Amino acid sequence: MERKFNGAARLVAAVLSAALLGLAGIAVYQLRSSADAAANSLTLSPDLFQGETHAAYLVAQQHPDLLAQLDCYCGCEQHEGHKNLLDCFRSNHGATCATCTGEAVTAGQLYENGTPVEQIRGILRQRYANGG
Repeated sequence: MERKFNGAARLVAAVLSAALLGLAGIAVYQLRSSADAAANSLTLSPDLFQGETHAAYLVAQQHPDLLAQLDCYCGCEQHEGHKNLLDCFRSNHGATCATCTGEAVTAGQLYENGTPVEQIRGILRQRYANGG
C-alpha cells in the first residue's frame, strides 16, 4: 500500500510542478505584453489626428527613442516642463503646436533616410531654434 501512495504522491508533485511552470510561463508572457503595451502607449494614438499631426504622432509612436534624444524648440520645456521632443506627443500638446509637429515629421523623414541622430539634431536646431 505504501508503494502506491508514493507513486500517487510523485504523480501529484509532478502535476503540481507542471502547473506551476505553466503559470510562470503565462505570467512572463503577460509581463512582456504589458511592457509592449506600455512602450506603445508612450504617446497618444496617431489615429486621433489627421494630416501632418497624424504623421507627427505616428513618428513619435514608431520612434520614441529618436524623439527622446531631440530638443523641442517651441519653448515647452519652460511652460510645460518637457524634457525632449517625445514629451510633446504624450499629450495633445504636439497637436496644437506647429513647431513640435514640424520637428517630429522632419526628424522622422531624416531618420528613415538614414541620417544619424547628431545630424538630425543639428538640422532641427538650424531650422527651428529661431522660431522656424
